Amino acid sequence: MMSIRLMLAHAALGLLPVLVFLFGLELIDTYKLLTLRRVLRSVAIGALVAVLCYVLNTAVNASGVVSASLWARSGAPLVEECGKALYVVWLLRKNRVGFMVDAAISGFAVGAGFAMLENLTYLPDVSTAGLLTSAIRGLGTAMMHGGTTAIFGIVSVNLSEIRASRSWLLFLPGTAIAVLIHELYNQPLWRPVTAAVIVLVMLPVLMSVIFWRSEKALEKWLGAKLDKDIDLLQSLTGGGFSSSRAGRYLTSLEGTFAPDILGDMLSYLQLSLELSARAKGDLLRREMGFPVAPDPELAGHLKELHYLESQIGRAGQHALAPLLGRSRRDIWEMEQLAAKQETAASGG
Repeated sequence: MMSIRLMLAHAALGLLPVLVFLFGLELIDTYKLLTLRRVLRSVAIGALVAVLCYVLNTAVNASGVVSASLWARSGAPLVEECGKALYVVWLLRKNRVGFMVDAAISGFAVGAGFAMLENLTYLPDVSTAGLLTSAIRGLGTAMMHGGTTAIFGIVSVNLSEIRASRSWLLFLPGTAIAVLIHELYNQPLWRPVTAAVIVLVMLPVLMSVIFWRSEKALEKWLGAKLDKDIDLLQSLTGGGFSSSRAGRYLTSLEGTFAPDILGDMLSYLQLSLELSARAKGDLLRREMGFPVAPDPELAGHLKELHYLESQIGRAGQHALAPLLGRSRRDIWEMEQLAAKQETAASGG
């Protein structure tokens, strides 16, 4: 009976602080861009990845192709970090996250879910290692898994913004950093308690810096992009668009596109700017604590936008790119509008 109590105490000491830290991150997210449901889903995905990695690692160790110690130091970290990163990659490529803070919370949630399952495999060692040592080992491992995947997401978001691309190559630097940290943690250079203390000291500092930078970047982007969208909208609706730089640019395309396509391009430009300004306004109102009411006309606007995209084609969208300045974040905010509309329609 005592051994069972020790195991339960170990699990609580090793996992509860990680979950508290995770949901603490979610609570201090000023703009509340991630729902609790999505955070819990990320935790569940991480747990599933842990099961798959456990099966694979067990099979490798049973095969005898690589020694268990070598695989634990080098092979397992690569497999586990790539496995955890896949879900974050999916979130980024599907524009489900827009900023560093989103990526940090999602990545840490995946890592926390992974650690919850992995730490269960250490429970039989509690009686031999001791409660305190075992608990610190579990906590350090959990924080390491959450931290590496969070760092992967942050690095990937930054690179995709800088390069304005979602190429698979942009995910390699974040993966390399995560694998390196994981492998260093697994090396027999220091005791588990020492490694855990390093992680526990460094990770909160790193996460604080990440949140600070994310908040500043979000505020700067919201202000600058919203001003630009409003200025261009006023030019479109105020009658002086033809003499503006944007108007002259569209006029120069008359020899390239048919008149009806140019008309659709103009409509697409105006509707995109209106929806973009609407999305940024929603974020600002949410940050200030005001409720954001669903727009009954939003579904029709989004449907019209997709129709215009099909009419002007890729060539038309590329031609409008200099005016829209469309980045991954702009695509992300359209996804946010669509998601909110679906939620409102379903009554959730």
